[in-house]
Amino acid sequence: MSGAVAEQSFDFGRVGNQITGLISRNFVPFVTASALLSGLPTLILAIFTMMMRPGPAAGMSGGTIVLSLLLSFVVILPGFVLQAALTRASIDDLNGKPVSIPNALQTGVANLFPLLGLAIVVGLGVGIGFMLLIIPGLILVTCWLVASPALVVEHLGIFAAMQRSLHLSRGHRWALFGIIVVFYIAIMIVAMIVGLIVTGSVGLQALAAAQSGGIVFGLINGIAQTFVIMVTTVGVAAVYFELRRIKEGVDVTELASVFD
Repeated sequence: MSGAVAEQSFDFGRVGNQITGLISRNFVPFVTASALLSGLPTLILAIFTMMMRPGPAAGMSGGTIVLSLLLSFVVILPGFVLQAALTRASIDDLNGKPVSIPNALQTGVANLFPLLGLAIVVGLGVGIGFMLLIIPGLILVTCWLVASPALVVEHLGIFAAMQRSLHLSRGHRWALFGIIVVFYIAIMIVAMIVGLIVTGSVGLQALAAAQSGGIVFGLINGIAQTFVIMVTTVGVAAVYFELRRIKEGVDVTELASVFD
């Protein structure tokens, strides 16, 4: 790691260019991985939910509820593999290496359970924060924004990754909060556009009507989820790279060396 450097300002333009560059250069492998590990599980869950839906006069049995919860849990697991895989692939790309999906997936599988544990701990903390008049929850989201890439890249434990994110975000949390807001708006726009394209609709009423179709709604959700998780994961990785650069003077070559 480089020695101490004078800390710079957070560069929104640089982060935006990294996100668009990473996705445009690797659109096919990134979309394919996101579709298989996030979009498809979302569709499967929607189909299962539709098939298990009771009739108008019937209620859901205890076994069905348990099975639904179990399937919901299993369905989210590939998303953690994708999270680590896209982080690894992004580092390889920025370092000038060809993106290898098998290598990325290997990194993803190796970090599945650590990322799951991190998600549980962060989720509990943020959930409690949102119950305390919302503001504490927003603060914690900002503070722990880059805990996941820190865990993957620096081989940290759950609490060490959260602490690392606290350190990296310090002094730049208003900028990170702004990015979160922009991401949220972009996600809403992407989800709306995808829904309108899939349904062939020009208004929100057709999209709302399609939701009752079960499989159609699952397909819309799956496609939207594919793009949302891809942009979000690559975006958080780009934010992590930028924080490492401005706070520690670390370039992508040094980050990539951890996977050699």
